[in-house]
Amino acid sequence: MYSISRFQQIIKPVMNGRFARHVRKHQADKHSKGFGCQNLLLCLLYAQLGRCASLRTLEQSFNAHSSHHYHLNMRSIRRSTLSEALAKRDTRPFADMLIELISLCGRTLRKQAGDLPYLLDSTPIALKGRGFDQWTGHNGRITGLKLHILMNHADQCPVAHSITDARVNDVDERHIVQPEKGATYVFDKGYCDYNWWAKLDEAGAYFVTRLKTNAAVEVIRHIKPTEHENTGETVLADEYIRFTHRQNSSRPNRCHGKILRRITVSRPGKEPLVLVSNKLGATAQEIADTYKARWQIELLFKWLKQHLQLKRFLGRSANAVKLQILCAMIAYLLLKLYQQNGRTDQSLHLLCARIAGSLFERPQTLYAHYARRRRERLELARMQGVLF
Repeated sequence: MYSISRFQQIIKPVMNGRFARHVRKHQADKHSKGFGCQNLLLCLLYAQLGRCASLRTLEQSFNAHSSHHYHLNMRSIRRSTLSEALAKRDTRPFADMLIELISLCGRTLRKQAGDLPYLLDSTPIALKGRGFDQWTGHNGRITGLKLHILMNHADQCPVAHSITDARVNDVDERHIVQPEKGATYVFDKGYCDYNWWAKLDEAGAYFVTRLKTNAAVEVIRHIKPTEHENTGETVLADEYIRFTHRQNSSRPNRCHGKILRRITVSRPGKEPLVLVSNKLGATAQEIADTYKARWQIELLFKWLKQHLQLKRFLGRSANAVKLQILCAMIAYLLLKLYQQNGRTDQSLHLLCARIAGSLFERPQTLYAHYARRRRERLELARMQGVLF
């Protein structure tokens, strides 16, 4: 019995004409000669999942499995062809495919109204050296790009993203957030924009973030703090506040007059954490725990950089780097879908380690055949009312 390989099982959500539809929409294969966007996507996904850090490694590893190329509608690849495709292929079909996968991942999770925590943050991607310095920017700490992600805390899947120059401030990419009523958005001090906070509040959404030390506020009411032994953290202060200044730089402060919560939490061995939120009905510990969950997006960035190819790039042009970042996120979502659909109960870490060297294996071929035949016999017996 024929069984598809593990690599084909993982990439199934981007096949069956889904990615081809985005390619036709943007006419991305108009000038390609035999090696189109779908071929490039499959090669880059193979590089991500197979941990191929160079074009030479990708060429040799992929061509070593020539018997599987027919089922992928591909042929052997060459480094020169890959290099040219990375420099010239349109990135828009890949971005659209990523958006479709984000939507697909979101539909697999049952969301509860009023409890939708989203985490917003960015991570730097260092790019330095010959070929990178001509087009990358330096922000004082790193030279390269920034990857901004809005993540759903419940299923740890990205909801929105953007790729910018390293010099772009985090708050300038706040537009990737489309406020949902009842949702809670958690972010750090890099997204300090009082007018944006007011926009979230007016949309019926909640936010939890850190308050700057120089914020001009007045205390309206004090609430007696409580100690929580399980977390090792103590709520030092719980206050209702409001901003006193009507102007924020040269713009009106739309948060002026709005009542907010200021929570001060002690941390062992560190300075107290001062949080601000518009969740007036929540307890101080609930607000502190919500902000504590922001660490999950840091773990996502760490996972992407450790297990996918986001440190060594196959090309040095801006187009090649963007394509590889997009394909890294596509690979992450494909693994999440593979995991959520019941293909495996392993963690993503163990799954990546397991499949890195066995992408073209055909797992459980004979066992799956007999299991399916048994299920068919039992179903037929049930319908006929006969028990074997």
